[in-house]
Parts: sequence; structure tokens; C-alpha cells
Amino acid sequence: MEFGIGELIELLKPREVSIDKNCTVRGFSIDSRTIKGGEAFVGIRGGRFDGVDFACDAVRKAKTFAIVEKRINCPHMVVDDALEALKRLAAFKLKKSKAVSIAVVGSVGKTTTKELVADFLSCRYSVCRSFENENNAIGVCKTLLRVEDEDFCVVEVGINRPGEMEGIAAFFKPDNVLFLNVAPTHIGNFKNIEVIFEEKSKIIGDGAKLVYNADDVMLKEAFENRDNSFGFCFLHDCAFRAKGNERIQVKDTIFEKPFGLNPYTVLAAYSAAEVFGGFEDGECFKNKLASFEPVGYRMRREVLKDRLFILDCYNANVNSMKHAIDELSKLSGRKLAILGDMFELGDMSEEFHREVGRYLNNKGVELLAVGRDAFFIFEGFLGRKHYLKTKVEAVEFLRDRLSEYDVILLKASRGMRLEDIFEQLRGSQ
Repeated sequence: MEFGIGELIELLKPREVSIDKNCTVRGFSIDSRTIKGGEAFVGIRGGRFDGVDFACDAVRKAKTFAIVEKRINCPHMVVDDALEALKRLAAFKLKKSKAVSIAVVGSVGKTTTKELVADFLSCRYSVCRSFENENNAIGVCKTLLRVEDEDFCVVEVGINRPGEMEGIAAFFKPDNVLFLNVAPTHIGNFKNIEVIFEEKSKIIGDGAKLVYNADDVMLKEAFENRDNSFGFCFLHDCAFRAKGNERIQVKDTIFEKPFGLNPYTVLAAYSAAEVFGGFEDGECFKNKLASFEPVGYRMRREVLKDRLFILDCYNANVNSMKHAIDELSKLSGRKLAILGDMFELGDMSEEFHREVGRYLNNKGVELLAVGRDAFFIFEGFLGRKHYLKTKVEAVEFLRDRLSEYDVILLKASRGMRLEDIFEQLRGSQ
């Protein structure tokens, strides 16, 4: 997809232009390390860097120009706010592409569901999707700037703080929204869960089609009477009612759920494909599900010294902790749950960690709690248990005891980087 200088000037209204007016660009990049030939560089400012410092290097590589906030010694366009320019470019490119957009929002399961929605849609359509979990304002821009001539663009949208979704909704107005759930993730940054719901809901425009989790009480109350809204559920009446847990039946299709995947993820993807894509292809969906691989450290399985490790170290909240514990408890053998801190829970942190500890009771699992607030998981659990403050201590603990377990789960918020325990054990073989 090409962009002429004239249409960029009309879109961005720069203060100054020092570019050959006849040149064109084939896309946009904010990373001077990965910029491709023919792409324009957008020099946004970050917490640790200012993109303008890398602008001329990027221009030399791409043989184009930079969009920056001050004059530089290479072809450039000066704008008042480079980040706002990036958002305008992202919205403009999506509009120019004609792709149908889908926003995937919710507190838990966005990345995995986004991947499966895109996989199901790919049974019939070409699909652009968010890379891994790039879901903040800049991540949404990067996804929209990647779209070319695909039929669909599936965009993961996430927030950590009040006002973030409003900012994203100002430039990204999706045709469709898949709303998964609302949970007290990042509750320490919000007044209460109702405020989290209100903020996430701001991505839903008046004309957007909505697919939502009708087993989530808050979503059901808000959307069951909304036009163009379709619920999916296991427990209530809704448009897409399913049954089963390991074998999930939706209408005439029966899915064999892969280990680690949440049943709601499968049902949400099926419902989105039918409502947004307008089709159902049970055989193709089942094939996509059978070959599905979660992104990053999400229930990733590794084998070390004949022990199965389950690395679920991307993120953690009460709901995802319980899901991981349930999946672990289904496996045979001697099981150890290494559970760390859940972050950004504010004043509720102690109670939520205790709740996870109580949930472990009667699951047939031994506990190793690691971290600061993980101590409350340790206190809430009544079975065989251990508590250590650091990952280094945990590695030493496991070196001599690894043979005592057959399956080991590692689960905590991303900031813990709990996978380091596995990597250090592997490195010391």
C-alpha cells in the first residue's frame, strides 16, 4: 500500500516539510532497527528514549524520510506530536485497507483468544492480527499499520490504567468487538471493578457488532438487550450456548479442548467467527484448534530430566491462577505448583493471594510459594507446602528435590519472570 506526500500532508498538517514532494512511502515504522526500505520513520518519544535521536539512521536505511517533532539533518516532516501523528496514520491505513476490524478486549485471555479467532477466520479469509500481546495504544497502532489487503484485522486491546481505553477509542473505532470478561486485574490502578468495566467498554462504538461472555454477570446485565449483540455461554441462555469442558459442543461441532486452553477461549473464537465472519466450518475449526500453539509463556510445556514443566509465566490474576491449578490437577503423577506474586492488586492483594491458597486445597498438589505477597498463598493453603522469598532460593530448593515431582507448574505475574527458575535449572544440567 503506497502513500503520497500530498495525502500525508493533508492528514498530518505538518509545521514544516523537507521532502521531495514526488516521493511515496509503503508504510511506517517506529523502530530504526527493523525499519524496511520504503517505510517512513515516526520518531515518537518514550520513557527511556526519544525517537528523533534515531531518525536520520532510520532514514538512511529506508531511503525515505522521518516524521518528527523538530528539525533534523535528513529528509523530514515536522509535526506537533509524533505519537498523535502515529495514531492518525494507523487509523488512516486501516480505513484505506478496507479490512474489517475486530477488537478483542477483556481482563483475562485476550492474547490466546485473539490468536484463535484469527486462526478460525483464516479458514475462509486473509487475516492480519496483533503481534503477541502488543495491546496498548502504540501496540494497536503497530497492528493497524501492518494491515495491507487482508479481509480482517484482529486487534488485541488492553489497558492498565484509567483513561487508556478512551485514548485508544479516539483513533481506533472497530467494526466489531469481542468482550471476554471483566476481572480485578490491575485493580490497584482503578477505584473498583465497575470502573474497569466502564473503561474497557469505551471501545464499543454505537454501530459495532458485539460478541460477549454472557456467563459474566456484569457483561450480561450490560449487553443482553443491546442491538447487534450476541452472547456466548455455558451456564445461561444465550445465542451461543455450549456444553462440556474437555469436549466442548457448540451447535453441531464438538471440539477436543487442548491441555491448558480455557473452554471459554474456544467458545469465544467460534462465536466471533460465526458473527463477524458470517460462517461456520466445524472441520476447519477443529483442525485449527488441534494444531493451536499459545503465544509466549502461556501454559507452555517443557521437559527437563523427564519432568514435565508447565510455564505459565506471562501474567497472573486470581482467575488465571485458578485455571492453571485446575489444569495441573487433571494430570497424573506427583505435582508441584510454584506460584509467585500477582501484581497491581492494590489493597486487595493479600486477600486475592489468600484466595488462591485456599483454592489449592484438595487439588492433590504440593505448593512452593515464591515472592513477597505469595506468602499469603502459602498461608491460605493447608496441604504440604514451602515458602521462599526469591527465585535463587527456589532454584537451590529444586536442585536436590526435582526427582520428587513428575509435573511442575510455574505461575506468576510477568514481572516475576518465574521462567528464570526453569531456565537456571536447565542451564545447570
